[in-house]
Amino acid sequence: MNWTRRIPTVKCDLVDWTARLSSLVINAVFLLILLLAVTNEDKPQGPAVVVLVLLALTMLASFAAWRWRRIGGALVVAGGLCLGVAAYSGSLAFGLRSSALLGMFIYGAPFVLMGILFWISGGRLADGSAR
Repeated sequence: MNWTRRIPTVKCDLVDWTARLSSLVINAVFLLILLLAVTNEDKPQGPAVVVLVLLALTMLASFAAWRWRRIGGALVVAGGLCLGVAAYSGSLAFGLRSSALLGMFIYGAPFVLMGILFWISGGRLADGSAR
């Protein structure tokens, strides 16, 4: 049997573990936000529900990126962009015009950066296949 193995390189492993560690930290912070929003006595309404659903889907995609780095990374980037747009429109709907861009970057940027790290890590595999 001929098993193809990934040739470990310092750069590939550094990018891979940076993506994984950032995934754990970012998801822990946003999981706390998600749990606090869901367990609050004032239930989320309107655009907040869309933001919370997109947040949960993007978090699931980031855990899928642990296995399939290129596809998962692309899904996390797409989810982060959609999450940023939803946070922007949600803050406009709630009348927070002055901090609409801040909300967009707080919700979207960490996931976009994490997805880019996963995508780069998946592209650097030695045998060329995406995991």
